[in-house]
Amino acid sequence: MERKWHAILTACLLSIAFFSLVNTPVVAEPLKISVLTDMSGPYAGITGANVEAAKMAIADFGGKILGNPIEFVYRDHMCKPDVANQKAKELYEKEQVDVIFDCPNSAAGLAVANQAKIHKKPFIAIGSGTTRLSGPDCNRYTFKWAYNDYMLATAVGLWAADNLGKKWYTITADYAWGHDLLHHFSEALKAKGGTLLGNEMVALGTSDFSPYILKAMNAKPEVLVLLNAGKDAVNSTKQAMEFGLKKKVKIVHALLFIEDIKASGDIFAGDYVTGAWYWKSDNPGSKEFVEKWKKQFNKPPNWMNAATYSAVTQYLKAVERAKSKDALPVIKALEGHEFRDLLANPGKIRAEDHMEVGNAYILRAKNPGEIKEDWDFFDIVGVIPPDKAYQNPKDTGCKMDTAE
Repeated sequence: MERKWHAILTACLLSIAFFSLVNTPVVAEPLKISVLTDMSGPYAGITGANVEAAKMAIADFGGKILGNPIEFVYRDHMCKPDVANQKAKELYEKEQVDVIFDCPNSAAGLAVANQAKIHKKPFIAIGSGTTRLSGPDCNRYTFKWAYNDYMLATAVGLWAADNLGKKWYTITADYAWGHDLLHHFSEALKAKGGTLLGNEMVALGTSDFSPYILKAMNAKPEVLVLLNAGKDAVNSTKQAMEFGLKKKVKIVHALLFIEDIKASGDIFAGDYVTGAWYWKSDNPGSKEFVEKWKKQFNKPPNWMNAATYSAVTQYLKAVERAKSKDALPVIKALEGHEFRDLLANPGKIRAEDHMEVGNAYILRAKNPGEIKEDWDFFDIVGVIPPDKAYQNPKDTGCKMDTAE
């Protein structure tokens, strides 16, 4: 009898232990998202808010995915490639992030793409414009979102050659991004039978553009193409106005943002640029995103903020489709995916070169008398569809690694 009661007691204790184990909460493994961007360098005024765009995308997604929390970290690379390389290494190794977004500055973007390949974790480049990311330097872990130099140059370049004149002079930022732009602008001009009268390579962060403006004036172009951005775009355009060149030629920009115009008065009036999006674009969810952004920041988002929101959202949806945060299942869920959102209507993530493509917009900066609403600085004067705005993936030079 005693032996029987001992057996019953043992069975009860084992049952209690089993159910205790079953009911013990499993520690949730968070999905860790990071943004690596310029928050103190020459593009800080344009890209710094990409951190907020990523936060907003995560919050709008509910802050959780697959039952686990989404964590977020960000780092400032100060627009320096060596800093970007080190920060990316730290993010993947020490912070154990699952993905890195953004990274303006093409040289910095290429460095981070290499870290992504080494660590076998996704990198979704937004601010980096170089076509090498989806061309000769493509890899399975790197995606390029919203625009690249070919799109910027080809869309407005072909349009400018048809509508503004075929005699051009270029002033180019002297680093990888500027060199890439000059190549693609020159190809667009060549396709239209135009003439490049001259080019000046200018160091990033230069404040005195007067020697280059004077050379451009002496060449007597019809179109001055400024292949720079941020403070460089402001300084070069301001000095073109001071020297009277702006009255004699049309000006086309490689990159121009609403923040540049707001901070610089009317110096950009009448100038042209390509954009991947404008806050007046009528895309699904665009109006809601703009209103939420304006309520939080008292101004509309620029197209790079919208691209960051789109990229983070589409990445999270890919994690849901993959039912995993592991790199390769998520990459497969991104490859070839077609979607419509606030940025791209329609959009597609090409499997061949990992380039996300959508419409390109030709924007003309309004004259002061044409501005009826605060921050409404552009007219959309042309829309270029994805198959015309982006290079055919067969021609990019990308040889995508298909290894698992």
